[in-house]
Amino acid sequence: MNLKENYLEAIRFGRPDHVPLADEPVFHSFQFEGNFRMDDWTDPWGVRWEVGLEGTVPFPKGNPLPSLDCLPDFRFPAPSQLVLTDDMRAGLRTADRGERLIIGHLMYLLFERAWAIMGMDNFLMALATHPSESHAFLHGIAAFARGVFDRYLELGVDGVSFSEDLGSQRALMISPAMFREFILPEYIYCLERVLSQKKMVMFHSCGCIDAIAGDLAAIGVTVLNPIQARANDLHKLKSDTFGRMALSGGIDTSILARGTPGDVRAEVMRVMEILKPGGGYVCGPDQDIPGISAENMTALREAGYEVGRY
Repeated sequence: MNLKENYLEAIRFGRPDHVPLADEPVFHSFQFEGNFRMDDWTDPWGVRWEVGLEGTVPFPKGNPLPSLDCLPDFRFPAPSQLVLTDDMRAGLRTADRGERLIIGHLMYLLFERAWAIMGMDNFLMALATHPSESHAFLHGIAAFARGVFDRYLELGVDGVSFSEDLGSQRALMISPAMFREFILPEYIYCLERVLSQKKMVMFHSCGCIDAIAGDLAAIGVTVLNPIQARANDLHKLKSDTFGRMALSGGIDTSILARGTPGDVRAEVMRVMEILKPGGGYVCGPDQDIPGISAENMTALREAGYEVGRY
């Protein structure tokens, strides 16, 4: 089987030849213009973004809705405002679907989008002080995401991906109960048509999210990444999601950045022992950061292929 077929076998808990590596060329991904830029800019939501450290994503510096008391005056952008460029059209025409999965990406899904608009402190406080307005606010964001995903479905994608960082290094940024009250129902809403058409859902969340990984599996998420090794209990993640949701990542980036090739090899072997059995694992770094040496990435790939055979 080719790399795409092997990847699909792995994430479906089938019979892959080997554990896929996260950097294998199995995806043709694209994102509509107007949602995200690696630049200083103001987005359609009115959020001002500024780049800090070179090579990293910009950070929200201006919050257009600091209080949900002003929600009636806030205008949500339309999904139609995002642009499918000529280059994107050409890429979709020429992509080899026998070798590639076509994925439509949306940077900042719901929780991330909400706190960027309001500011983190203001948003988290509003969940407690303005619960009904918080539900309405989050539903408006989810409706935008649903519309973007509808446009991707019209283009014939194999799935959608998005960023949605929910965790700090030690825990969720909101309680599991609040997550299930405010956030999870909106995921179900915005992903409804994607899942009804049996398309893939690629969910990205940094930080400690092992407390709600089972919830994500239950609503139909296909693959969760990057499963930070020092923030999550990998045994719990495997147990809570096995047979329902694949896991991608898990190789400690601090070892990749600071360790020797021997350290990297030992880390790959450690994580493979936990996450490889029974399938549902894609091996790769638990963060994408600048500065990792070519030698350590080579060590990851070589060890991954060596110990990843089924």
